[in-house]
Amino acid sequence: MKLDAVRRFTDLFFAGAWRGDSAMRTLHETVGIAPTPRTVVHDERAFELYHFAPPAGAPALPDAPPVLIVPSLINRWYILDLMPDHSTVAALAAQGLNVYVMAWRGANDGMGPLRLPAYVDGFIHRAVQLACAHARAPKVSLVGQCLGGTLAVAYAATHPERVDRLVALTTPVDFSHGGLLGTWAHRDLVDVDAIVRTHPGVLPDRVVYGAFPLLNPRALVTKHRVLYQMVEAGNDEYVRLYQALDLWTSEHLPVGSGAFASLLQDLYQDNRLVEGTWMFETGPARLSNIRCPVLSLAAKRDEIVPLESARALLGRTSSVRPVEHVSPVGHVTLVVGTPLRYQTWKVLGDFCR
Repeated sequence: MKLDAVRRFTDLFFAGAWRGDSAMRTLHETVGIAPTPRTVVHDERAFELYHFAPPAGAPALPDAPPVLIVPSLINRWYILDLMPDHSTVAALAAQGLNVYVMAWRGANDGMGPLRLPAYVDGFIHRAVQLACAHARAPKVSLVGQCLGGTLAVAYAATHPERVDRLVALTTPVDFSHGGLLGTWAHRDLVDVDAIVRTHPGVLPDRVVYGAFPLLNPRALVTKHRVLYQMVEAGNDEYVRLYQALDLWTSEHLPVGSGAFASLLQDLYQDNRLVEGTWMFETGPARLSNIRCPVLSLAAKRDEIVPLESARALLGRTSSVRPVEHVSPVGHVTLVVGTPLRYQTWKVLGDFCR
């Protein structure tokens, strides 16, 4: 083992153990997180709305609706704009699309009691209206990622008149196929009401995120073994990508107790989205109300969103053009990491054009 490689590997391995706000900011700048130029269209306590305009030389698509991306509610948005050549938003903008992203700020104590339907009826509905007004368009192509996809699907089912087409990106739909997370969320194993009574505002990180590393412990060992090999080989590009992903996985968004309770009770325990009993201001979210073109982008090796959960969307909508694209990768590597990300971006861009 080369001593210099061991030292660098050790620095990278333990970097997350003592990060503070200053170190986080420095790492953002060093790695080049979220490099794509953007403008802020809207700013409030719950989210910011970003606009990514097509760059010079991109094809003109005057008839394409604006693309509004709803990221996961519990992770930072920049996994979709991680670094140069690892950016979904840059790839879509380069194809001529006007791209908008809801950048969740995370819950604060005032938002703590809000359950997930309030996020759909309030925040996502407002983001759709703002994106439409900014783009001067009547509808959006709505792209939801992970739990943000679940909320986007619910929005499309309750406001079908505002959605031109719908993309579910690694999105859980049928929570009866919840995998290990579904097992751990079973009503016999977790007392959700007790958690909410103990933490009525914003939940501690360990409550929300503690289970994720346990989904595939072997992958943690493999990740660090490969990291050492890349350090020893002097593969700086791989190391930068590792740093970016490691930063993203450790920068958690605060989660409100109401959203957490709704996720476990409404979805994992009662499967209300598939059952058609999830209630919103306009009534229940019924998947059969979705008549626009639908695309499901799923990952075959996804421990967070099993394939059976994601693909359940297609058979339950009234869309005349449901499309499924399954990639032999994992939950995150579908859009970053492996060369297959280019295929994902092309399928997504072609669908939204």
